[in-house]
Amino acid sequence: MTEALTGTSDAAGSHAPGHLEASGLDPVAGAATDVGRTRPVNEDGYLALAPAFLVVDGMGGHVSGRAATRAALGELRALAGTDVTDEAQVVDAVTAAARAVVAIPSEALNPPGCTVAGVVLAELDGDPAWIVLNIGDSRVYLLRDDVLRQVTVDHSQVQELIDAGRLTEAEGRVSPRRHVITRALGGGTEDSGVPALHRLDARPGDRFLICSDGVSDELDDDALATVLGAGMGAQRTAELIVAAALEAGGHDNTTALVVDGAPSRRVAAPADPGEAAEAPEEPAPEEHRA
Repeated sequence: MTEALTGTSDAAGSHAPGHLEASGLDPVAGAATDVGRTRPVNEDGYLALAPAFLVVDGMGGHVSGRAATRAALGELRALAGTDVTDEAQVVDAVTAAARAVVAIPSEALNPPGCTVAGVVLAELDGDPAWIVLNIGDSRVYLLRDDVLRQVTVDHSQVQELIDAGRLTEAEGRVSPRRHVITRALGGGTEDSGVPALHRLDARPGDRFLICSDGVSDELDDDALATVLGAGMGAQRTAELIVAAALEAGGHDNTTALVVDGAPSRRVAAPADPGEAAEAPEEPAPEEHRA
């Protein structure tokens, strides 16, 4: 798998800003990314620095896609280590990322662009909450009370056809239009930089998966739920999801970022208290740029 250069312990977590950490919310994140089996370069990237956990998927060709991912992450990194108390802070960061992508000099037929999805831990109206965001077809899933659901809605032609009742979900998974994006950061789209936002209350035990379409194209909800609910730590879970996507075909760059929202979810403990506990996981990466 493609390695990230920096890391922090999965057991220790990517520490939340002080006011949220004091309330018991200290997210634990793990991430993995791979170029896949058919692409020459990896245009995916991610940021895993509390309170922001984001995946970016470049588009527009190898050079343009990598440049777009780097430019977007360079602006989105401003959310790391900040106290987020308003959704406008997230929108401003995404808008700045879009401007940075649009400003990339390019004479290519397909201008640089990227999709983005993720979660940001915030304090909204005095309560801890997750701001879920997406532009394009990178996704956010939530595993809560052992039930997996997709929180984000793709900005794609296929999703529009599904919403209109002209395609089923199963037909959409194999449609030749499934990669035609209707909203992105740059990429020549009309709604460049306009994220869809969802607000979720922060609950102990919640687990998020943020992924590029290289994961969701290969693995259905049942497959994802099986891995996410297997009781592994965040880093190992992310690695297993990417490995499963590669095994299923690996037709695109593949990135999985797993975020455990509070310390109540841990690596599965031995059934017998006398047995040895599982060793700590390897350090979890904080950031990977294409």
